[in-house]
Amino acid sequence: MIWWLYNSKRLESEKAALEKLEGSITWLKVGNWKFNTNFEMCVKFWVTHNEKEYGFRMIYPHMFPDVPTMIYTEDGSRISHHQYGAEGELCLEYRPDNWLPSYNGANMVESCRRLLSEERPREDIFIHAHSAHVASLGRDLLLYSHRFLIAQEDINFLNKQVACKALPLTLCWRIAASTIINSIHYIGLQGKPDMEGNLKKLNGDLERKGFAVRLPGYEIKQNITTKELKLLLDEAGLHDLWNTLYEGKNIDYLLIGNGNKWLLFEIIGEGSERRIIAFTTIEIPNEKLRLPDEFKKLAEKRIGIIGCGSLGSKVAASLCRSGVGNFLLVDDDIFFPGNIVRNELNLSATGVHKSYALKEILEDISPSADVKVFPVSLRGQVSTGLLDYTLVSLSDCDILLDATANPTAFNLIASISKRMKIPMVWSEVFSGGIGGFIARSRPNIDPVPLSVRQQIATWCNDQDEEFKRKNNLENYEGLGDDGKPLIASDAEVMIIAGYVARFISDILVRPEESIFPNSVYLIGFSSEWLFDQPFDTIPIKLQPDGEWQEVFDIQNEEQLKKTERTLS
Repeated sequence: MIWWLYNSKRLESEKAALEKLEGSITWLKVGNWKFNTNFEMCVKFWVTHNEKEYGFRMIYPHMFPDVPTMIYTEDGSRISHHQYGAEGELCLEYRPDNWLPSYNGANMVESCRRLLSEERPREDIFIHAHSAHVASLGRDLLLYSHRFLIAQEDINFLNKQVACKALPLTLCWRIAASTIINSIHYIGLQGKPDMEGNLKKLNGDLERKGFAVRLPGYEIKQNITTKELKLLLDEAGLHDLWNTLYEGKNIDYLLIGNGNKWLLFEIIGEGSERRIIAFTTIEIPNEKLRLPDEFKKLAEKRIGIIGCGSLGSKVAASLCRSGVGNFLLVDDDIFFPGNIVRNELNLSATGVHKSYALKEILEDISPSADVKVFPVSLRGQVSTGLLDYTLVSLSDCDILLDATANPTAFNLIASISKRMKIPMVWSEVFSGGIGGFIARSRPNIDPVPLSVRQQIATWCNDQDEEFKRKNNLENYEGLGDDGKPLIASDAEVMIIAGYVARFISDILVRPEESIFPNSVYLIGFSSEWLFDQPFDTIPIKLQPDGEWQEVFDIQNEEQLKKTERTLS
């Protein structure tokens, strides 16, 4: 929006206010008004201070008067400590955080003069004016793309080390969002480290080698030169370390510091071209995990997720963030670009088994998570031995999630659930995305899984409204009355996945007492079928049915001996 084209009265008032200010003082001279190539209204002005004239440009942004004007030096010079770089905008009293539309450009010009007066009381003095800034790490790091992350536990270990002694250092190195990130992997020898870094190594991290040295009593500059670094290390009795760093041809790293100040330097180039790149140190906040206390027990739980597609991948990621510490993933499907519209995975997983790709996602969310993968389909052809091993492994889980939407797989999972008395959860997103359901079957509390499934089908069939959208061949897709495909979106799958994840965490932390009074819920996303409106929720009450155990016929001692003779 070009504000001055549609608000000529405001433009005239801006000109009048600046003209009035110019006529009332002697230190201001205002130039002509014109718009720039971006159609932003601009005006030049000159401020005289200590018998020196400073030239400025004031630019009215497109969203003025909702945001303040911007003032720059005309020649691109740095005249203030409150300036975003030499050619950057001046940071004045009126900023986006305290600006009101009633303020005007004349107020900004007066603020500019006050900044000059405070920072330059005399021509030979340049001081830092009082700052009203609220600290913002994100803002302060915008210009720094090389960052070193360190935790307080890492600092505590480093400060206990012998002074002026070089320790082998291994870093985790990665590029994320055009930013180079380094953190301590371990200090000491590989296989027998003296200390492992607080931040765990992630999938895709590379290892970088270097040295860590505690240098108490030395002033270490961020912008240190190779000459200054040599003098520093020589003075600390570390001439051999300097030779190792300077005479090498590889990229080497040096972490030096003491107390709460630790700096990481990268040394690159060869011979006389050897140079230093400094990393900006960021101390990791010692924040408490923002999870309910009752979720602490999830770290010991193991969940078996059968199906790592749209629903299964989202539920797995959510549970991992909630603190679940052990996963067993079962799926033999391959990820392709067409899966991106609803899956937790991204295009970097193209051509990879979904289960293995999801394992990496979960380990990046929680590096300490124990994730086992079974690239097996419970509904397809597979060796009996592998299938049996998979089912035995699932029998050791605390809960089972069927995210396959396949009857054959459901029957196998339901059999394990019933036989081993393991809670089971499953769901479905209806074709066309009109809604879905979530269901659970808890041992000795709910009907067995097969009975729950049958009761859901019976309940739906007993309703007066016919479910008109027939399933197409594709998951989450149906046909409308006009024959056009009706497809469930990622948002709809994500909503159901959120309900499923909450169902599962509730079962794991409250096995006997649930906050959910019913074990089956229909959730609507539109005013269709049984749903009166979007997000309409309909519970289905279940009737007790089925025995949560298998009838065992245990052999007596005589029968066991007979069996042994037969086998031998």
